[in-house]
Amino acid sequence: MSFDVFLQAFQGGHDADGDPSAVLRVLSPYFEQPPDDNAFVRLVTTDGDADVYGIGRPSAAMMWNHVAGTHAWNLMYEVAREAGLVIMPVGCPTCVCRPEQVEDLPVELRDPVRVVKSGADVLRAIREA
Repeated sequence: MSFDVFLQAFQGGHDADGDPSAVLRVLSPYFEQPPDDNAFVRLVTTDGDADVYGIGRPSAAMMWNHVAGTHAWNLMYEVAREAGLVIMPVGCPTCVCRPEQVEDLPVELRDPVRVVKSGADVLRAIREA
């Protein structure tokens, strides 16, 4: 799916640092090649792939696009959960992995919000928007 999805950490309504070691721990087994100088990496899974921008930059949002297959959506959820990020599909509800993350979102990202428990939940939020 050629659709932009941003992952970002927030604290007190402001951008915050995610956990870059968690990002690498979850995603590095799926790198087609190491991230390039622009922090871009292509992930390859058993049933698809995804382009990811912003790898290794904890205070900047990661952007995912060209996400194909169900495993890549599950990786997106897993990396968000492990690194303390929220998932923001453009034009769709903000997705949080834990209800308490809603308190840290900027006000403009709080409505609508979905609590997700899997990549399938993220994809469902996008399709229902």
